Amino acid sequence: MEAIELLRKLISVNSIYPKETELAELLEQYLRNIGFSTERQYVSANRFNIFAQRGEGDRSILFYGHMDTVPIYGKWKNNPFELITEGDRLRGLGAWDMKSGIAGVLKAVEECKNRKIKIIFGVDEENISEGAFQAIKKKEFFEDVEGVIVTEAGNSEKGSLGTKMITLGRRGRCVYLIEIEGTSAHGATNKGENAILSAAKIIQFLESQNLKEHPHLPRANQFVRKVHSEVEGVSIPDKAIIELDRHLVPPETNSSVLKELVEQMKQFENDKLRINVSIKERKTPYLEPYITDRNNSFVEKIAEIIKNKYGEVNYNYALSVADENAFASLGLPVVTMGPTGEGDHSSEEWVSKESYLELIEVLKEIIE
Repeated sequence: MEAIELLRKLISVNSIYPKETELAELLEQYLRNIGFSTERQYVSANRFNIFAQRGEGDRSILFYGHMDTVPIYGKWKNNPFELITEGDRLRGLGAWDMKSGIAGVLKAVEECKNRKIKIIFGVDEENISEGAFQAIKKKEFFEDVEGVIVTEAGNSEKGSLGTKMITLGRRGRCVYLIEIEGTSAHGATNKGENAILSAAKIIQFLESQNLKEHPHLPRANQFVRKVHSEVEGVSIPDKAIIELDRHLVPPETNSSVLKELVEQMKQFENDKLRINVSIKERKTPYLEPYITDRNNSFVEKIAEIIKNKYGEVNYNYALSVADENAFASLGLPVVTMGPTGEGDHSSEEWVSKESYLELIEVLKEIIE
């Protein structure tokens, strides 16, 4: 199947999480048809990652891509599951994030058979990375892996530079609960401790903080994503909850930021007000930040290929988390590179046809 037709086929399949099964079955068959052995790793009933490998050798190269897309956001001018061509722009749900990356891997590995290649296609990246966390439990699969290439564009302050740019790190992310317990009293009095007012003071404090800088990654940041408090009748509200969404940079970890917040909240406490800080529970762990060393031999080989092709290589460090954070926790060098595009998570999503085809050729060179 030609490259554009393959992308058209992938986009035609609805894989909005958690409905990746139809696409997973298609990719599984495609991989078998080009000589890969495949294995399913179930994340839940009828929902699975695909592990594939082909070739011989002591060391392998691993390609990763996530099969799911976000829901249909915004007002699409055309059917989101139909590939639309507008000059160099190919439009469709997942065109950039990241079905062009998956199609690019499939086309690149079709012809390159003199190398041990491994592939993982995972579920749930656009949600809580259930697929990635399940995948890294299969540790024996990674024992001979020299490095990981993820064919997704790293979200960047530099914009989308396609295969001229490789992403070597991402911030981490964690959500914290700040639970405020004040003191109730009749609303007609000046007694009690209003938890809502305390929450407002804490939010102002959080917004005023200068968070940690990093020599490569964008500065750490945070935002209040939810505030909840209510009371019945004429009573001072004595409870409020703030949800704080934090993006972290090394050497920060989820637990170190928790300790920092606990210390910061002590200044707001008094004999009528207590504050508890915790990490909001979810099914999978929150992703820690990572950096891949650009002097790693695997990275240097890729950088040399890109420099020879374009005369330059741009190193990027991404704004937000992705499944790469999970794979980096294995200690493997992780390189993210994908085609040029824009508008992911919106009705304006597109990928450059030229850059998509370039990705295929660059991946072939890397494999060789």
